[in-house]
Amino acid sequence: MADRISAMYDEDADDVTNLFFDEDKARQAAKAVKIFQDVSVGSTMKKQSNLAEEERKTNEQKQRFSEKDEDRDYRQAQQAYRF
Repeated sequence: MADRISAMYDEDADDVTNLFFDEDKARQAAKAVKIFQDVSVGSTMKKQSNLAEEERKTNEQKQRFSEKDEDRDYRQAQQAYRF
């Protein structure tokens, strides 16, 4: 430990940041974070896509039911008017 500290103050030392920072480990960690973000974003986009598809189907179903109800009401009104 004392040698490392003295190396920090030694003008002939290569690079004092190498004592505290491992660039390869930092790159590996950054890659892992990037992979996690890609997976997370991908699953979120897929989930949003599924929700949007379900909402479209629900809206279509509501429209069909509404049209059936209107048709039924119209036919009932026409029959009641005839009596």
